[in-house]
Amino acid sequence: MNTSITITKKALVTLMLLLVAFTGNAQTKKLKSYLSSTTYCVPGMTPYVENAIAFDCRTAVYKQFEPGKFKATVEVVTIFRKGEESVFSKVAVDSPVVTDTTNLDGAFIDQQRFSLTNGEYQMEICITDLNSGDVLPPTTVTVEVNYPENVPAISDILLFDSYAKAEKPSMCTKSGYDFLPRVYPFYGANEDKLHFYVEMYNSDKLYDEGKFLVKYYIETVESSNQMQNFTYNKRFDVNKVNVLLNTIDIKDLPSGNYYLVIEMHDRSNTLICSKSWFFQRSNPSVSFDMEDIGAVSIANTFVSNITEVDTLRKYISYLDPICSEIERTYSKSLVKTDDVKTMQQFLFNFWSKRSPMNPKQGFDDYMAAVKRVNMSFGTTAFPGYRSDRGYVFLKYGQPDKIMEVPDEPAALPYEIWHYYQVANQRDKKFVFVAPDRSTNDYQLIHSNMVGEINNPRWPMEIYQSVYGQGYDQGVDQTEYERGWGSHAVDLYNNPR
Repeated sequence: MNTSITITKKALVTLMLLLVAFTGNAQTKKLKSYLSSTTYCVPGMTPYVENAIAFDCRTAVYKQFEPGKFKATVEVVTIFRKGEESVFSKVAVDSPVVTDTTNLDGAFIDQQRFSLTNGEYQMEICITDLNSGDVLPPTTVTVEVNYPENVPAISDILLFDSYAKAEKPSMCTKSGYDFLPRVYPFYGANEDKLHFYVEMYNSDKLYDEGKFLVKYYIETVESSNQMQNFTYNKRFDVNKVNVLLNTIDIKDLPSGNYYLVIEMHDRSNTLICSKSWFFQRSNPSVSFDMEDIGAVSIANTFVSNITEVDTLRKYISYLDPICSEIERTYSKSLVKTDDVKTMQQFLFNFWSKRSPMNPKQGFDDYMAAVKRVNMSFGTTAFPGYRSDRGYVFLKYGQPDKIMEVPDEPAALPYEIWHYYQVANQRDKKFVFVAPDRSTNDYQLIHSNMVGEINNPRWPMEIYQSVYGQGYDQGVDQTEYERGWGSHAVDLYNNPR
């Protein structure tokens, strides 16, 4: 079962940036979409996965079905595989009807629910614009369903824009409400509320009666620091299922990448289990707190011996891949000054937050990584830490697998990096391509990491020599798959 709903432009500011808008006639449109997948489990019932896929209205083809009425129609094929077990679904999703196709905006969303047993699945999604015949390359992601019986657990966290009591409950209704999911987790400068829904299971297995504590807070992705004034506690009666439906005021939350974290604690405040969810915030009105830096004492620390202004500038510039957005903005201004003391304070404060037990060790380890990427990924035009591969290596660490393909016929040189797990994200991949075979400049063209560039047509960038620079202006997708054998796609879906 599926539902189709509309999401407004306000809720898709970054989605519209990620999903580049296309203009022109129907033949030039290329469908763009974004997936959010969450898992839940009502005790005593089979766990389930709930998918929400947003389709950019400006990239879908609308056809007239009645005089003056137009709609887009998209086919979504979803397959879950676990060993010999598989679950298959194919649905056609209609957009809301419009009367004017010259001013399309926002997105329409498909929601589907799949009952699955516990385990790790490979989920493959194939999407076709039925009005144009445009077929997106299949997307494969790893989905883990893990809800043991009679064990306290937390569902995934649903970020949403609005909700209403369900007059006619559907398969996607939760706790009697229908939610408009926030498929791409980005909050723009004009948004100041973060709405979320989460379910907590089997707290009654902790005690026969009484209460337990739920702690929820916002922490930075880069340093795992809990944000001041964004930590909350709430007590619940023990039960089979508890629901936390709440809103956090993020008006004063600086720009950056964050996790919303939910924790269950027992009576002694011991952590029982937790769940986190990624989101991004753009808030230029909130600036870096200079008081935090000005109060930092650097006496007898490792930075007190770093007194050359050019060296400090270089070390601070090295931090760019792992800075929060607000730190990055501040540091770019700082390195333009000659303020040695403030640079020292900023550098020490930065590593004190990320490596509080031994800031110098954190600094030394990172400098060793910078030296490595400068040697491996540098070009004649820029040092390795400023390259795309250097950025990914410094931000996420060394990949578990690197597939280097320098000389595949008809392909530009490319690399696929595979991370088994990064923080709370699993099975993440990065695709790099070298547009110029004579340089070491491999550019990031696609990743399934939340917050990074996502380009469903990345294989066509690798095989430009077959289709030319105009490959994005109406390539027959079926012919393209048959023509080059999908070697890159196979490596992406089956790293080795």
